[in-house]
Amino acid sequence: MTDVVGKYTGTMETIVVAPATEEGEETPGGTTVTAEVTKDEVVFEKFPVAELITSIVGEEAASGIIEAVGDVSYKMKYTPAFNDDKTAINMALTTEPLVLEINFPTEETAEGEGEEEAPDLKVEVTVAASEAATFAYTGDKLAFKLQVTAVKVNGEPFELPVTTFSFDLAKTK
Repeated sequence: MTDVVGKYTGTMETIVVAPATEEGEETPGGTTVTAEVTKDEVVFEKFPVAELITSIVGEEAASGIIEAVGDVSYKMKYTPAFNDDKTAINMALTTEPLVLEINFPTEETAEGEGEEEAPDLKVEVTVAASEAATFAYTGDKLAFKLQVTAVKVNGEPFELPVTTFSFDLAKTK
């Protein structure tokens, strides 16, 4: 079961279940990501949140927010089990909400409803893994999908199309 432990690199593709209304949101090659799998966790030191932030605040405001957020760490616990013919390890993922706390510079305010321009923005993203991750011995490949099932901005539900992050990683160490 420890064969899955190591460092990985690969791509994350963002799949939005809604008709694309804006140009420039496609990521055909995916976003390059790195992860580390320990004996009980999948760890992203720099979880790629740019697409998620852009979908919430719009492309115009996103760059400043992405810069303000910086690197986002995200960890998921997992429980491993061999598949029936022992050619792969299935990993049942236990996800936690991804929480982004954003402090805006005082001279720059976010464009929003305009009711109250709070200096802080707290975004809580509910993440689900509907199926187990799979580590295939052939090619040392790790594949899994995470789905954004709900988003709250400052405690209020935010309408966002169902978004799936599809990870295709290869072991590097």
